[in-house]
Amino acid sequence: MFSIAKNKFSTTALVSGFALLLVGFIYSASTSEELQNPKPMTEASIKAGEAIFFEYCSGCHGRRADGRGLQSLNLNPKPQNLRNAQFVKYLTDERLYTSISGGVRGTAMQAFELVLSSDKRWDVINYIRSLTAEDTLALANALGYEAVPAEAKNPLTMDEANVAHGKTLFMNYCASCHGATADGKGLIAPSLVPAPRNLVVVTSWGEKPFVDYLSDARLYDSITNGVPGTSMLPWLRVMSDNDRWATVLFLRAEADKNRDKVQVANGN
Repeated sequence: MFSIAKNKFSTTALVSGFALLLVGFIYSASTSEELQNPKPMTEASIKAGEAIFFEYCSGCHGRRADGRGLQSLNLNPKPQNLRNAQFVKYLTDERLYTSISGGVRGTAMQAFELVLSSDKRWDVINYIRSLTAEDTLALANALGYEAVPAEAKNPLTMDEANVAHGKTLFMNYCASCHGATADGKGLIAPSLVPAPRNLVVVTSWGEKPFVDYLSDARLYDSITNGVPGTSMLPWLRVMSDNDRWATVLFLRAEADKNRDKVQVANGN
């Protein structure tokens, strides 16, 4: 979400945005209770959010919020399509708010905590919600759903046997989308929208692997229940609990390997 105003790219906002991106990474919204939007979804709030979105977000996410902004051609991963009801309705208010406030690590989504007031961030969320308010969700996942506690930790040890097992599972079930190296460039990736994540490869601008920023619980939940609005399927009834945890171990090990390669190349 780089600043765009009246189709003219704002260099000042871009420079300040990169600085704020670093500041925003330390943002923490951990609360004992799920954060809820305190602003009612009124016409005034939606209109205010639309104006803010156009100025600060449309350069990446597009004027229609469909992920096709002018800057999206230069970004990897691509900005989210916020008109994808399956994806947006899957996100909690807290998830949206923390993404806008602190940015999304491993992507070009910068932090806006020091740019937009809390009220303005909530207005943007009301605008985003309004885009899919009339859309219906697809049928519930027929495989069921398994609630994963936020504090869940991987019960498996990081040893050669578990990592090797996780690699076998990943190659069998995940590589066609995420690629053999988990870089998001699998055989069928070009036909998927949004594109699969680059999970473990250090980005070209030096950002750490995406999985470094995700908790064990978050990774396990995505593998277990899938990610609505994306091509990420649920593996709840396909893989056993230990299989899914072994896959998480493999991703952690691959991320470590890629990070070490970059550090050696940089002489660290």
